Amino acid sequence: MEPKQLDTRIQECYDDLPPAERRLGDLLLNFPGDIANYSATELADLAKTSKAAATRFFRRLGYKDFNEARVQAREAQRWGSPLYQSNNNAKDAHHNRSQTISAHLEREAVNLQRTLEALSPDTLRAVAAELSQQRRIAIAGLRNSRFLAEYFHRQLSLLRPDVTLLPGAGQTLAEDLIDLGSKDLLVVLAMRRRMSQIRDLMQLARNNQIPCVLIADPSATELHELATWMLQCQVQSTSVFDSYTSVSSVLTLLINLTMREDLARSQQRLRQIESVHEELGELKVAGVHPPHPGRLFSAFDLSES
Repeated sequence: MEPKQLDTRIQECYDDLPPAERRLGDLLLNFPGDIANYSATELADLAKTSKAAATRFFRRLGYKDFNEARVQAREAQRWGSPLYQSNNNAKDAHHNRSQTISAHLEREAVNLQRTLEALSPDTLRAVAAELSQQRRIAIAGLRNSRFLAEYFHRQLSLLRPDVTLLPGAGQTLAEDLIDLGSKDLLVVLAMRRRMSQIRDLMQLARNNQIPCVLIADPSATELHELATWMLQCQVQSTSVFDSYTSVSSVLTLLINLTMREDLARSQQRLRQIESVHEELGELKVAGVHPPHPGRLFSAFDLSES
């Protein structure tokens, strides 16, 4: 059984807290991430209480001492809990809109740079080849990773047949996995906070000799051994929620590299899709026709591998 988080412990004994300890409880209920960044003395000062009251407070909550509570909060931050990303600085800091945009842009740029510079060209080529050549591709993503999996599934489906999104509507993972084997490929998107099913899925794939590509943030260390290839993405943000800009960039890069693996086949499939679009009149807007794929490709040099 997992130990209770700080905020849960405070809520359970809040009504019994003496005034000096309740002030600290109020501070940490609003900004539980503070405990990961401040000392016990600093927290006591912020709550306008004494260090002795802070010591009694953490023992009352069931912790051995303040450090045990701080280690737990830091683990919650690492795991990506939005509640523990927030801290008291956010309340007191004065940021105008331009500063907020500037900080966001800087964080996004750092995420992209660190992610793309860390990618191995050999790994990217190997994954693109697998995405192009394997018999079937299954793409899995749960919780926050689901929309990323849906995007990758849609884009890859434009280039090749037999691409499946897991779990399918009304399906279980077992029902979707039963036909996969060593000639297929499983792509797992696993951004933090992951469900335990993801590890079970990857273990099952390994047991059945299904090659697996893992696309995840740096906290997914427990999954590395189960993946055939690993692509790591930085997801830190200036807000309490993770950013997936770097993940989208990596997925787009994989799509482009996969298209180059068999350009003739990709172009032919896109032409067929566009032909059906025109036949059904799906993408016409005020008499404007979508450009033909051949004309689109002519603007890019896709000849280099």
